[in-house]
Amino acid sequence: MANNSLVYSNARVKAMENTFLTNEKIVRMAYSDSLGDGIKVLLESAYGGGASVEGGDYEQLLQAEDKKISEFVFDAMPKGAGMETFLIKNDYHNLKAIVKGKYMRLDDVAFMLMPKGLIDIDEMREKVLADDYSSFSPIMRAAIESIDFARADGKAGGRYIDATLDNACYAEICAVLKKIKNSPIKDYWRTNIDLSNVSAYIRYSKIGATELFKESFIDGGDLGINFFDGDIVEKLAYSRYPQFADPLRDGDMVAYERLWDNTLINIFKEKRNDIFSIAPIAGFYVAKKIEIKIVRMILILLKNDVDKEIIKARLRELYA
Repeated sequence: MANNSLVYSNARVKAMENTFLTNEKIVRMAYSDSLGDGIKVLLESAYGGGASVEGGDYEQLLQAEDKKISEFVFDAMPKGAGMETFLIKNDYHNLKAIVKGKYMRLDDVAFMLMPKGLIDIDEMREKVLADDYSSFSPIMRAAIESIDFARADGKAGGRYIDATLDNACYAEICAVLKKIKNSPIKDYWRTNIDLSNVSAYIRYSKIGATELFKESFIDGGDLGINFFDGDIVEKLAYSRYPQFADPLRDGDMVAYERLWDNTLINIFKEKRNDIFSIAPIAGFYVAKKIEIKIVRMILILLKNDVDKEIIKARLRELYA
């Protein structure tokens, strides 16, 4: 990880922005006649840096693109600006996969992994399998030890592992954010935490399991746990997220999730050309991650021969 200046890092980002898929290419993919035609758009765009595709396995392309941008951010991010919070998220996702693999005795969890964050994946796996957590952060170490103890008592199922490591992940992210001054990255995480909690509450409410929501509630947003007592849709209308009330009233989670992604991108758009701000590099990373998600969604729907209008309804704003 280089100790780069914002100016230098943002200059590198400007050169990388030409890797975004244009709106025209996204629409071409969405209205492709087949999965193969959709993949062809990516191949024409050198998606994934020219990764090969065998038998329509588009995941090879998406994983290669994800790895490329994660490595770019790891190399280019300025020290102490908060960009490491995005890579912490990768670390905890990979830790979930490795811990579950350990207890389920899986020989290969590679299919569940994201690109490496701040910790080398092979080193993480080796340490977890050896029950040696000494090199991990205090927050990460405490979370894994908690899972080990719960597992010994027969209580650490998949949901417990997810909830424990998710909460540790956001605790670690928030600890980093406390050390930096006002930044759009702070706004990003505060917003993402709030909207994640709202989404989780809606899901648990639909199955009558709001008590489970309390176990998975993530601290660090503006909407505290007490917000989720009573009619949260009407409360949202008078919060900093009034635009989300209508899709929830309509029960339209597709519209909710589309608005969620658009809101996150817009946090950085206003300052995307400010070379003295962290916004350009952070916005690039967030927009690329959302782009990969959109592409994956389109290809899955094409693979299942879903109606084109349904695909169109799931498209997001583009950063490019």
